[in-house]
Amino acid sequence: MLAATRRGKIKEILMKKKSVKVSELCEMFQVSDETIRRDLEELEKEGLIERNYGGGVLKKNVIVPPLLFRMEENIEEKEKIANKALDEIKEGMSIFLDAGSTTYQVARAINFKGVKNITVITNGLNIAAELASNTDISLLLTGGNLKNVNYSLVGPDTVEYIRRYNVDTAFLAAAGVSAEKGFTTSDIFEAEVKRSMLGSAKTAIVVVDSSKFGKDAMVSFCNIKDVDKVITSGDQNLDVIEDLKSHVNIVLV
Repeated sequence: MLAATRRGKIKEILMKKKSVKVSELCEMFQVSDETIRRDLEELEKEGLIERNYGGGVLKKNVIVPPLLFRMEENIEEKEKIANKALDEIKEGMSIFLDAGSTTYQVARAINFKGVKNITVITNGLNIAAELASNTDISLLLTGGNLKNVNYSLVGPDTVEYIRRYNVDTAFLAAAGVSAEKGFTTSDIFEAEVKRSMLGSAKTAIVVVDSSKFGKDAMVSFCNIKDVDKVITSGDQNLDVIEDLKSHVNIVLV
């Protein structure tokens, strides 16, 4: 097993259990203590964990949950956000739908509400699958390298593909939102894709549930003022949301 693959699986375990032990990982992957300790060192450098004598613990303010877990979190909030996002989509428009659990709900809302005559460009395989049978829209899927953990396509090919287009609106997902770090995501490759969508869209809208406010994921992809609007729900972290309203147009649903 490649080191990158093993570390990805360790991340998945961390998302579920919040901590890992060297001895358990050695048995699971059939590798030496030294190999696992090197893996944990790399995860510590990424800012994901705090190492201890017997293993590592997921940092409290880091959010890197796999998509399958995120899909079930705050589902009612995400559906509200998605329905509100449809107000920003008009017939004849072209849009980016970034990979993510909330943007996936936007895709579902497009289908459910019968939005017609739009062009959707996405790097999310699950989003493309959701919209694939909709003959009322023009669907474009970027190329790139697949991130199995969240069904997103990333990398230089993805960025190059996105930069070919000039679209009306980009709907972006985020793993964290704070005044200090801006909008953040789980890794540098996803950040590059989001920046390319920002640069190729006339309007940028972040769709994110309120649990992400006041938290930072690993990589910042833009500042608070770099987007035109944030659509969110108001069930959590209202104080943080209110503080950010002076920097960006925030729509609460």
